[in-house]
Amino acid sequence: MPEDTKIKQFLVTVCEQIRWKKAHSVISQELEDHIIDQKAAFVAEGLDEDTATDKALAEMGDPILIGSELDHTHKPKIEWSIISLTGIILMLGIAVRLLVTSEFNMQGVLINSIISVVLGMACMTIAYFLDFTTIGKYPKSIFLGLIGVSLGVMAVSPVINGRYFYVQFVLLLFPTAFAGIIYDMRTKGYLGIIISGLFFGIVACIAFIIPSFSSVLLYSLTCLILLTFAITKGWFNVNKLMALLLVYIPMIITLFGIVISKPYRIKRLLIAINPFLDPKGAGYIGTIKRDLLAHAKFFGQGDLGINSGLMLPNINTDYILTYLIHRLGWISFIVIMTAILAFIIRAFILCSRQKSVLGKLVSTSVLITFTMQVVLYVVNNLGFQLFPPLTMPLISYGGTATIINMTLIGIMLSVYKSGHLVHDNLRTSIWKRNKLIEIVDGKIIIDLHK
Repeated sequence: MPEDTKIKQFLVTVCEQIRWKKAHSVISQELEDHIIDQKAAFVAEGLDEDTATDKALAEMGDPILIGSELDHTHKPKIEWSIISLTGIILMLGIAVRLLVTSEFNMQGVLINSIISVVLGMACMTIAYFLDFTTIGKYPKSIFLGLIGVSLGVMAVSPVINGRYFYVQFVLLLFPTAFAGIIYDMRTKGYLGIIISGLFFGIVACIAFIIPSFSSVLLYSLTCLILLTFAITKGWFNVNKLMALLLVYIPMIITLFGIVISKPYRIKRLLIAINPFLDPKGAGYIGTIKRDLLAHAKFFGQGDLGINSGLMLPNINTDYILTYLIHRLGWISFIVIMTAILAFIIRAFILCSRQKSVLGKLVSTSVLITFTMQVVLYVVNNLGFQLFPPLTMPLISYGGTATIINMTLIGIMLSVYKSGHLVHDNLRTSIWKRNKLIEIVDGKIIIDLHK
């Protein structure tokens, strides 16, 4: 039997004992490398190729026993802590909606909430079992596909308060797709950064068309953090300072232009900081929120009365935290934020443990998207009215937002499940002109034909 066939048959026998098929390629590669190294050592001792192969395989041992042992150690890593915390936050959200339903006679809201939670759990499960590496294999197709979905949703979405309502939630998926773009562009140096910026700009334009400034802010900050993270990690293989200037100078110029192009935006910023500058006009809602918070207690109903929440429009979606603080006391805010912060901190720890570039980028993109939603919602509910809140993930009412956020959590769980098996196919050139010396997957290759 040819020596290569012997090695392949050995590897096939080992993998037949391992039930988790996704682990087969990684295990096969590691075993094959070990066998080839051992064989090379025997050849160096004077053995012929065929004898060296047989001896190397014999030293490996029984492939059935090896496979059985590897089957015990290579299993999907189900991250129960994230699943449990997601369940706790969902239950808190349902409890909140029950309270709002009972006090504001919104039975339809509760029914829709239950349906969205069930659909969200289904989507999270599907995303968990899908292969997250698809994001790295087909990033452009996924990104452009999402753009097509956004434009399609825009065509059928109702316009509420001058906005294409549902499109702003579809934008929550783009940072994870952008993580795939960064992964794909990371070997192209400065050109990769510029192309990543072009992809970013397309979606930013869609967010302006909606228009949803909350979506613009959330999407922009999330993608900016991801790109900064990739640059500082050295994944683009360029001068870090120059790369950061390439990213931030256009961003600062654009932001400055947006602010000064409309004088009312400066006034809006000042009123967001201090709504009492215009309590009857632009600062009206901010003033009410601060009054409700000022009269809240640690436990129990605030001083303004049980019906005070009626002063706030969209209480079940935009200002649920403000209402809870005044209705039940600051303790309700502490309980909800404790659960959410526990989720964020645990997810951050797991993200930091990812070894592959793709796993780290994808899981981080989901975590930042989740965190930014929380930050924008909490800041708004605590009285700063600069940007309208988008959603409090899994807490506030919003069927589309709940389904999309749970899908993102499923993608993050998929990374935690199998991210340790991903080997980045990173190819960087030391001599870029003639590629005499290259680094491929950690191995130095010298091409003498060059």
